[in-house]
Amino acid sequence: MRKALPYTGALLVPAVAGTLLWWWAARSLGGPHGLPTALAVAGGLALAAVALLAHDALFREGGSIAAAVLILAGLTAVWVEARDDAVRGAVADCVVVGKVKVTHHPTFGEGAPAAKTLFHHTLRCSGGYPTAFSAEERIAEPGGAVRIAYDPAHRMDPVLARQNEAHGSPVVPASLLALSAVLSVAAIAREGRGER
Repeated sequence: MRKALPYTGALLVPAVAGTLLWWWAARSLGGPHGLPTALAVAGGLALAAVALLAHDALFREGGSIAAAVLILAGLTAVWVEARDDAVRGAVADCVVVGKVKVTHHPTFGEGAPAAKTLFHHTLRCSGGYPTAFSAEERIAEPGGAVRIAYDPAHRMDPVLARQNEAHGSPVVPASLLALSAVLSVAAIAREGRGER
């Protein structure tokens, strides 16, 4: 019976922390009235710290280090996926002005990612923002029209309007946080056997 609280905590800490962080990231990054990036990240880090302290409180001697690492990895994945799930709240009709500049970014070494070519476009947009846009493709020739989706608070980089879709998924973060809970439960169970 005295193990009920630690077992419950081992299951609830990752689940509640992950849910709260997803809500916090979505609220901070989504919509025109979200928080500044620094404040959003600070809030996320504070939530992660509270989750780790709560996890540590479940154990008398530090518990499962692997579970704590998985909580951190899971919460990082939550932030990344929630950010990717955010949709830019404004769209600007723009015209490409001037010559499109091209830069080549080679990579070296075995297993390195493929070389990248970037096309840098200077834009004139309704509302004055954005003024530049870089992509791995030429989005339009000089004088060509293009629609750019952007975050009015400038917390996320602009994207082409046709790519302004939510594509975050909770699968990876949920898996990491569930594995953390399993390791925590196993550590609590071992702790009880070690006392006999």
